[in-house]
Amino acid sequence: MKKRKSFKTLIKLQKTLVDEQRQLLARLYDYQEKIEAQIAQFQIMKIKEQELAAKNPALKLTYGAFVKALVVKERELENERQRAALAIKIAQDKLAELFEEQKRYEIAEEQRLEEEAKEERRLETIMLDEVGGVMHERERRG
Repeated sequence: MKKRKSFKTLIKLQKTLVDEQRQLLARLYDYQEKIEAQIAQFQIMKIKEQELAAKNPALKLTYGAFVKALVVKERELENERQRAALAIKIAQDKLAELFEEQKRYEIAEEQRLEEEAKEERRLETIMLDEVGGVMHERERRG
């Protein structure tokens, strides 16, 4: 019986690629959370500065410059958040693709093993039939 090649190596490699992609995706989620936390911090700073400027007339003079600088930084962070969201989407798509490929290999390996087992059963049946035939022939002669 001719041995067919196993998919075990491909499956192992694919599982490694899936795990690496999951780790990348987790890092991207962490990065996105950090950006969102920074955005939230800037919003809190803005509110605090507004309250301080309302209470202290001297701070009203610097408040405008502070808000302008804050708006620039908020825009940068928003752009960064959008880039992170895009990177997450790409990483999710890649993970789905890698996982799908892993499943194809696993299914192919299962089918290969089933076919091998079926062939072994067929050969065993043939051998048992031959043994039975020989024994029957001996009994008939004997």
